[in-house]
Formats: sequence, C-alpha cells, structure tokens
Amino acid sequence: MAGILPVPRKAAGTFYGWKLLAVFWFILLVNLSFPMAGSSLLITEMARRFGFSREELGLPFSVYFGVIGLSSPLVAILIGRLGVRLTLMLGNLSLAVGAVALATIARTPGALVLWFGIVIGFAVASGGNLTTQTAIPRWFVRRRAFAYAVILTASAVGGMLIAPILTAFIKASPDGWRHGWWLLAGMATLAAILAGLFVRERPEDVGQHSDGDAIAARPDNVEAGVSALPLAFGTIIVRRDFWAIILASAAITAALSLVISHGVANALDAGHSHAETGWALALYAVAGLIGKVLVGTLGDRFNPAFVWAGLLVPTAIGLLVAAFAIEGAGLYLYAITAGCGLGGVVVGQPATVARRFDVASFARVASLMFLFQAVAGVFVPIMAGWFFSADSGYRWSFVLTALACILSALLLIGTCRTARARGEAA
Repeated sequence: MAGILPVPRKAAGTFYGWKLLAVFWFILLVNLSFPMAGSSLLITEMARRFGFSREELGLPFSVYFGVIGLSSPLVAILIGRLGVRLTLMLGNLSLAVGAVALATIARTPGALVLWFGIVIGFAVASGGNLTTQTAIPRWFVRRRAFAYAVILTASAVGGMLIAPILTAFIKASPDGWRHGWWLLAGMATLAAILAGLFVRERPEDVGQHSDGDAIAARPDNVEAGVSALPLAFGTIIVRRDFWAIILASAAITAALSLVISHGVANALDAGHSHAETGWALALYAVAGLIGKVLVGTLGDRFNPAFVWAGLLVPTAIGLLVAAFAIEGAGLYLYAITAGCGLGGVVVGQPATVARRFDVASFARVASLMFLFQAVAGVFVPIMAGWFFSADSGYRWSFVLTALACILSALLLIGTCRTARARGEAA
C-alpha cells in the first residue's frame, strides 16, 4: 500500500501553518512564559511585602497547577465545541482579567488563590498550551516535533525578557510588582485579539494540506495507527504507554511547580540577591531554549520519548544542585541544568503523545494527561512549604522530585523498547 501512495509535494503559495506558528508563539510567550517565570518573581515579592508564610506562598501555585490539570477535560470539550480560535480568545481574556485583579485588589493569600490560582490557572489551560498543542498535529505531520519546538521556544524567550524586566520593576518601586501585572494584562489582551484575527482551525479551511503539501500527507510517524475518530477514554487508559507518559508528565510537573513556586525563595535563602536571582531566571530561560532546539532537531529523527527521557537527567541534576549546592556559582549551574531539562521535556511531551496516539485523540489524551498532572501540581508546592525547615530548607523536596524524574526516564525508555518489540515505529 505504501508503495503506491503518491509522495507529498509542496503546494503553490505560502503555507499558512507558518503564520499560525508565529501567532501561537506570541500567545504562548504571554500565556505560558509570563505566568510561569513572571509569577515566581511577582508573587514571591507580594508574599514578602504582605508577610505571607511559606505555606501561604505555596498555596496559590498549588491551586494554579491543580486548576490547569482539573480544567483540561473541560478545555478539551471547549475545543471540540467552540474550536481552537474561540477557546484561545476566551483563555487570554480571562488571563487579562486575572492580571488586572492581581494588580488592583489582591492583597491576601485567599485573593491570590482566587485570581492567580483559579482564574489565571483556567486562563493558561484554555488560552495556551493544550489548545495550541491540539492544533499543531492538524497542520504538521512530517515537521511536527519541529513545530512544537518552535512555538514552545516562546516560553524560553519570554523568560529571558520577562525576568529582567520584572526584576527592574521590583527594584525601582515598592509597587513594582503591580506594574508587572498590568504588563501581563495588556499583553494578554493583545494575544486574544491576534487569536481572533489569525487563527484557523485546519489547513483545509484555507485550501491547503498539512505541511504545505499539495496532497494530504499520511502520518507515518504515528505508532498507534490513524483513525478519523478519537479513541474512547476506556481504550486510552488501559494502555501501558499511556501510564508511562502520565507518570513522566507528573514528574516534570512536580519539578516545574517546585522550581516556580519555591525556586526564588530557595535562592534568596542561600544569600543570593534579587538581581542575582533574576539573572539566574533569565539563564534558566536561555538553557530552556537550548533544550527546545535540541528536541526540535532530534524529535523528528528519533523517537521523542527517548529524547524526553534523556532530558529528565539534567532536570534531576539541576534539582540536586538546588538541594545541596545552590550557594555561589551553584545558582547558575542549577539554572542551566534544570532549564535545559525542563525546557526540552515540555516539547518532548506533546511530540510523544502525538506519535503514540491518533491525531483525532490528541485533545482527549492530553486532557487526561493534564488532569493527572494536576495531582503533582497541587501537592508539590504546598507540601514543599510544609516540609520547609530552618535547618534543611527545601532540600528534601528537591531530592525526592529528582528521584521521580530518574524513575520516569526509565519508564519511558521501557515503553520505547516495548513498542520496538511489537514492531511499531521507534
């Protein structure tokens, strides 16, 4: 059958998917990098100024990651009923509302839970990662990992830009954190406008095919086969490779939520200044960009699950540095290793899902994945606050998370070998 299929050739005209990638890139710069890198600085500064405890500092992040995961099945339904464009608009307008509230009325731990944890958590779930990641397999087949890497470099570039800007705001004024939230509100409004103007659902809507080919390409790199209909939830959850992906996703969520919620406080506790911590965050973003480029280069040539597993190793190393050697130059070693690892795995994750499951099933699989990730996202920040002590700081939280990353890498490699044994694409 494969021998009689025509070879895809380029269609006349510019492929609209590249314009779509540019729009998605800006949306994720706003919706992914700012809440991740920016909130770590802004909420830590708010907690310091208003006298919150470490548990109160961790709680909004726990709710934030929990809402992202728990609302993902709802977002998958919204994508199915409203489409990618309207879901992105809804999410980014919600992000603007949450940022305005944080700039004006949020002064208590409960208010941070409401406006950051719940409102911005839902905004990120609906206006960013899941929604754009669902669209990519519709537009790209042969260059899928590359496309994921392109849009997800936005989080790294955003971190490089946002961390120094927000650090300057905080140093320049007692209310500098407030200016940061206003900046996010304006950028989120612009992202919603761009989504409304430029996002299209499928290549067929503009008279094209995936990858810009003149005919529809067959997705040969999908391991599980292709179906026009999404797999049933019951079929998905009995698969071994699904649970390996779930556990690895939970591990990276645990690492990411720990770094975001307590990474700044951990560095400040070690004697670093706000300026040093801000530059370390920028270095973290640069290293993340390198990790994304690595996955974008290798993910279309090799099984992205192998690449994902490999990048969990520097992630674990960075967490161990944070636990035992964060003083002095260790801060920058931590930023480089954790940044490269976590930057790369967030590309390897959707590329692996798209490879292992049908394109039609991507939103369902990803929503379940984010739902289970919510467990790690909810408990790790608040538990790290509970386990914090004056003697050991956050050490054991970082150590346990590092061990979870190593175990997850082994599980991912095991499922790749199982796929090879079954004769599937490796």
